[in-house]
Amino acid sequence: IVTSDGTVHTCSKDHEPDLFFAVRGAAPNLGVITQVKAQGYKHPDALCTLRAWPATSDNLKRLIAWADQDAVLNDTNMTVYIALIPSPDLKARLCAIHVVCVGPEEEDDKYRELIGQLEGTDGDTPLLPTSRVPFSTPQTIFDATFPKQFWYVSQTYFPGDVTIADAAVDDTLNEWSKIPLGPTVPLVIFEQRGNQTSAYHKFASDSCAQPRFGQRWEAYVFFGTQDKENAEAMRSQGRAVKDTILKHAHPGGRCHFTKDEPARVDFYYGPNTDKVRQVVAKYDPNRLFASCNGMEF
Repeated sequence: IVTSDGTVHTCSKDHEPDLFFAVRGAAPNLGVITQVKAQGYKHPDALCTLRAWPATSDNLKRLIAWADQDAVLNDTNMTVYIALIPSPDLKARLCAIHVVCVGPEEEDDKYRELIGQLEGTDGDTPLLPTSRVPFSTPQTIFDATFPKQFWYVSQTYFPGDVTIADAAVDDTLNEWSKIPLGPTVPLVIFEQRGNQTSAYHKFASDSCAQPRFGQRWEAYVFFGTQDKENAEAMRSQGRAVKDTILKHAHPGGRCHFTKDEPARVDFYYGPNTDKVRQVVAKYDPNRLFASCNGMEF
């Protein structure tokens, strides 16, 4: 990484570890990365399904309860996303579940049996029938109708082994349902991170600028619009949904806040904020990069 004074640094967990810590999550605010050595893994296919129902409180709670059962929660090869999304034609409000199972094909019957608990229930619409697909395929489905021009993103989390309370479901659904579909494309995604023994939680917070908060569920607010004149209204709508979720959750994680939300750095880096600020001050005293990427250190 080349820092603002022109110095080329080669950092790792053993060499300039403070810079390495900050680069993993705050790289644009430190310099220009010119080379990375990383361990690669085989890109797997996955057994996946994406299913949708009308966006009602009962349907959303039922999906969360399904994801919270031990057979799902304790499986390290299974990731569950539950979302409030508009239909592709932006005429209906849906709650959807996206299940990704990266285990070996020999375990497909186990996963199909679990997913079978959801199939055929009242209102079930399969957007991606349960099948093995390239791992990249399911990730594109949520993005298919998402505008790329103007957007708002924030992330919150539910701590420890705390599930999403009924009140959080009802409040979030009520606030999300107020958003007119069309000029704004509003998505709220709850991603399950497994129980406290899952591999996700073993990623130490002190080795990466973006901490692992020990969460069971993360909540993402993704709002977008293609209409520049609607951009500020869309961001206000996104903030309202984020603030509603924060009545039940904790701040932390990825964010793309607007300028009237000055706490974005603290929101993103949580307890690591002060340490990251110290590293930025040390390696970028000229503050060439300190205000980059929507962050002001």
